[in-house]
Amino acid sequence: LPMIAPSFFASGFNIFLIMQFIRGIPRDMDEAATIDGCSWYGIFTRIILPMCTPILATVGIFSAVNQWNSFQDTLIYMTDSKLYSLQYLLYTYINQASALANAAKANSANVAALASAATPTSIRMTVSVIVVLPIMFTYPFFQRFFVKGMMLGAVKG
Repeated sequence: LPMIAPSFFASGFNIFLIMQFIRGIPRDMDEAATIDGCSWYGIFTRIILPMCTPILATVGIFSAVNQWNSFQDTLIYMTDSKLYSLQYLLYTYINQASALANAAKANSANVAALASAATPTSIRMTVSVIVVLPIMFTYPFFQRFFVKGMMLGAVKG
């Protein structure tokens, strides 16, 4: 629960981003909808909210990256090894590889054979790729919201 609950609360930076984006929406859109007889709820759901898809996608990306990189939360809150985050598990693998390399330097024949199979640098690079891949696949998913939102916000004249 301590890992999931903070992700539902908005950060001050995200609220500031959304507020500034909404302030940048032209008032002409609101006035036109009011003249057409739309209520405040209708203005929000039919005009403001669809135009906010780019900023909501941006905040979604920021939240996803923040939750993905929550290394210290696992370090502090988790006691069950089945619930460790990927970041923490990869950190332990890197530490184990470094300890194995240090033991190999102590001239132990068995450990030297094990350490030559995977160097700490190769494990570090593999971990870097594993950590970056899910976030790299997140960006194209949110890309369509950016393009769609830019087309909705056109005011002529």
